[in-house]
Amino acid sequence: MPSPFGVGQANKQKIGHRRVDASGETSYKKTPSSALQGSIQLGIGYTVGNLSSKPERDVLMQDFYVVESIFFPSEGSNLTPAHHYPDFRFKTYAPVAFRYFRELFGIRPDDYLYSICNEPLIELTNPGASGSIFYVTRDDEFIIKTVQHKEAEFLQKLLPGYYMSV
Repeated sequence: MPSPFGVGQANKQKIGHRRVDASGETSYKKTPSSALQGSIQLGIGYTVGNLSSKPERDVLMQDFYVVESIFFPSEGSNLTPAHHYPDFRFKTYAPVAFRYFRELFGIRPDDYLYSICNEPLIELTNPGASGSIFYVTRDDEFIIKTVQHKEAEFLQKLLPGYYMSV
């Protein structure tokens, strides 16, 4: 009987960009979840740490539309540490605005970084309908969700309204 999943896919589950192979290993856009998790932790550690060295200022409308991108080669660079994951690019959306939101809700940068970057994240096994991967920090303080580009753009458009309402 032919597989309902297509040729060679009988032992894989696929939802959006999220796949689970026969051994139970999750991947997102063909990147193993463990590498994705480590890359997210490195990227957040770099961007939040880098931002904390910049002076605080009022949030401006253009801050909601900023997208910073940093390349993390596995051998490291003058800006990024060496790591054992494949080379990756990390995008940070509206970093100044999110710093403001963290401050508004009493989240100190050191506590935030410790919670997210100090220990491996826990992957939630129940995926979103979009095929996103969800991670939770060991202390249950934060949830991280992978998003597709169009979803990131949509959320970015919502930020100014959110800012105005809080």
